[in-house]
Amino acid sequence: MIVLNTFLTIMQQGLCYALVAMGVYISYKILDFPDLTVDGSFPLGGVVTIGLIQMGCPFYLAILVAIFAGMIAGLITGLLHVKLKISNLLSGILTMTALLSITLALAKLQTLIPYGNATHLFRNSFMDLFAANIQLKKVARIGILLVVVVLFKIILDLFLKTKTGFMLRAVGNNEQMCTSLGCDAGNYKILGLVIANGMVALGGSIYSQYMNYYDNQSGVGMVVLALASVIIGCAIFKNVKFIKGTTAAIIGALIYTAGLNIAIVCGIPTTYLKLLMAIMFAIILVLNNSVFSKSKKGKVIKNA
Repeated sequence: MIVLNTFLTIMQQGLCYALVAMGVYISYKILDFPDLTVDGSFPLGGVVTIGLIQMGCPFYLAILVAIFAGMIAGLITGLLHVKLKISNLLSGILTMTALLSITLALAKLQTLIPYGNATHLFRNSFMDLFAANIQLKKVARIGILLVVVVLFKIILDLFLKTKTGFMLRAVGNNEQMCTSLGCDAGNYKILGLVIANGMVALGGSIYSQYMNYYDNQSGVGMVVLALASVIIGCAIFKNVKFIKGTTAAIIGALIYTAGLNIAIVCGIPTTYLKLLMAIMFAIILVLNNSVFSKSKKGKVIKNA
């Protein structure tokens, strides 16, 4: 029973984080932009969602508005970097810092806000069908999360196949070449950050509904979790051509979440969860650098 409960928890949390990982995949992997806005846009999505739902707004509209709010956060980071020539790292830090105050103000200085009996993605007439069985209820949640994750994954994949999507990749790979061809690389950077933070805010919105409360501290360490997920997924499937980057990010999020939950089951107190996240991320970076170095060395020897 413990194994089943742990597995169901991993699937639920992992799929919530998968949305964030797909957003960070765009900023970090495609644009090569270390965007720290994530730690602010994640709770922003949650606080906007719960605020609108408590005002009587349908949850699906609240989710859309949360995505739009995240896009605005990404837009600000992009404008700071592209138009005001602030470094990418500092641009994200500035926006993230501002969002910490904004989310706290929107939460009316509360750090925890429960949804109560309000209708949302995981509390509705459909979910009431499984109210008598906790395990089936968790499976139903996973089903809903799968639909949301797969839907937005397909949308992202289709977008990346468009001309704009290819240009976004080109800017990340070789910005100078794109500029020499007459492409405004700055605008594509802004667009990528807008999309990425919209996805992150979506993850925050879905996560707050899954938890049935909004936590103003939920964004702390989220950039670490998302980056680790992307690195894990891309490292595992880097030689598998038919696995798309978005799919790798989703699987990476599930693997990283599994590691955190297994550690907690083994007896590590939740108090040290953020510390555990940092340690795991450091280990992942070291292993990834080692694997990359060996792979690169092997290719050099082979070409020689």
